[in-house]
Amino acid sequence: MLLFLAALTVKGAVLYALRDHPLLQPTGVMDSAVYLSYARSGPPSVAYFISPLYLYFLRLTGASISVALALQIFLGSLGAVLAYDTAGRWFGLRGAFVTAVLVVFTGVISFNEVTILQSALDPFLVALTLWLLTIALQEPEHEARAFAWAGAAAALFALNRPNVLIWIAGLSALFLLQRRFRALAAFVVGCAVVLSPVLVRNYVVAHELVLVSSHGGLNFYIGNNETADGTYHAVRGIRPTIDGQAEDSKSVAEKAVGHPLNAPQVSRWFYGQAFDWIRAKPVAALRLFLRKLALTFHQTDLALNFSYDFFSHDVSSPLRFLFVGPWVLVPLGFAGAATRWRDRRFLAWFAFVPLYALSVAVFFVASRYRLPLLIVLAIASAGVVHLRRAGQVAVGLLMGAVALWPFGLDSGRSNEQTNLVVRLIEQGHYAEAQQRIAQWESVHHEPARLHHRAALQFAAAGELDRATVLYEQVLRDRRVQPVLRSNALDELARIYVRNSRTEDARRIFALEDRGVMSVERAMTLGRLALDIQDGRDAVDFFSVAVGRDSSNRQVNGQAWHYLGIAHLALQENALALAALTRAQALIPNDAPNCFFLALAHAQSGNLAEARRNAEATLRLHPGFAPAKELLQQLERDRSP
Repeated sequence: MLLFLAALTVKGAVLYALRDHPLLQPTGVMDSAVYLSYARSGPPSVAYFISPLYLYFLRLTGASISVALALQIFLGSLGAVLAYDTAGRWFGLRGAFVTAVLVVFTGVISFNEVTILQSALDPFLVALTLWLLTIALQEPEHEARAFAWAGAAAALFALNRPNVLIWIAGLSALFLLQRRFRALAAFVVGCAVVLSPVLVRNYVVAHELVLVSSHGGLNFYIGNNETADGTYHAVRGIRPTIDGQAEDSKSVAEKAVGHPLNAPQVSRWFYGQAFDWIRAKPVAALRLFLRKLALTFHQTDLALNFSYDFFSHDVSSPLRFLFVGPWVLVPLGFAGAATRWRDRRFLAWFAFVPLYALSVAVFFVASRYRLPLLIVLAIASAGVVHLRRAGQVAVGLLMGAVALWPFGLDSGRSNEQTNLVVRLIEQGHYAEAQQRIAQWESVHHEPARLHHRAALQFAAAGELDRATVLYEQVLRDRRVQPVLRSNALDELARIYVRNSRTEDARRIFALEDRGVMSVERAMTLGRLALDIQDGRDAVDFFSVAVGRDSSNRQVNGQAWHYLGIAHLALQENALALAALTRAQALIPNDAPNCFFLALAHAQSGNLAEARRNAEATLRLHPGFAPAKELLQQLERDRSP
């Protein structure tokens, strides 16, 4: 009871401190917002794309955020008690006390329990599952019933974290090898009782055999392709949101095969793409897998949606004092487990760690995916009270080196800093946003991106002077990425053009590298130059556009069309006629080009050609007023 109250107090304090933080609110397209939306309206009438347990948990709370968070920290505190009791059953009371301290002071556990994400249930579910498994392994007189309950808990866990199915399969294989047929049968029956309703639901609703959810293939591809680095990265053509992944993965797969696919087929197609790469690059695939396995036990927070590193360092909350993390749990957990390596029952229990680590590493690694390991390692850390041999200490030191290895990973802290600045600007807290920028720009992973996103948001809010200052900072940053610099140049030029700051716009145009400019970029900048009647820069930009090879006839025609307009602005009629004539050959039925060609002929004194092109303009676009006015002027000029 004391442990439960202590855990509840700590988790409650974290919840109170973070309850109103703007970055934790379930808004927009974040996973938390999608879970809430599904809980309130019901999931789509298709096979589950995401694991379903958390959806039903939220529905049971009435989709109330406050009720869900309160229940999550209650279950988390109960999970701490289960972890304590499990440690006591394997290592005795002294060891259980070690586990209690570690579980309460592991900040990332409490942090996940105060978010609206499925990971909030993982600490309780893994603690419950391995507590029941401990009882089953240690009390043979109740073997069948105990293993059935353990199987049911494992299946419930899998409904929240589908990769647990790999551990379930591995543990079942271990029981088979040990000829524990009764335990295996009871465990499988317990799993089947819990999993079968979801399988039946998916078949009834979508007529598809999906055991839990259908996003496994996409996740496997994200973690196994030529650009993968072991962490989450968006896939080209697929929006990085739950709805985007569900819809776009189907579109991408169907476009590739040329016919409709159901959810299991889409998943299999992505598995196939990943395995094609693995077969083609086996050495690279093995190296990547070993890297992912190491990342599964690493200290760095691998953020997905929310960065624990940011909330524990940059936000005032009790998380600052909850210092325990993988850097403590990984070495202590493995060293403690090494003290019972002769116990076959314990090895069956501890098999969760390698099997679950494998189930994470075959996909990609994120902190919330590896969270269950921390609970298990906190339980195994109880064994350090029995350390006696140098080999056991060596195991701990080796795994500690893995946890602290300098991989140079990004914890997502800088991205969260940027997100908070953007949110503050959205809410109109401009002074606080600028204060945060000044506070974080020296420690930010990529300060140019911080300045750029803040500048974009200030510009959207109409705060153009603030935006201009930040854009100029981006341009002065020598480490800025070329694409980011180009975007900043374009956006700053637009601000100067919109505010008639002609000389400043021309200064920005002078910074552009015309040698590497794309057709689209040259066209954009050329039109901006025309907006401020800067004909010479416009000619330069449109000349770049027509000089680039493009297979798109329409794009080429538009480039020549605007080049002609720019020459007209400079009264270079001969050059304008040549460019507009070239455009007409490429886009013959373009009314604006016909009109400007008429204008160029009129300024050159060729009134007959001017009249012919003006009439052609009106045939293409009868309501084009400038062409009517030009034709009327030509008629007046022809009159005696």
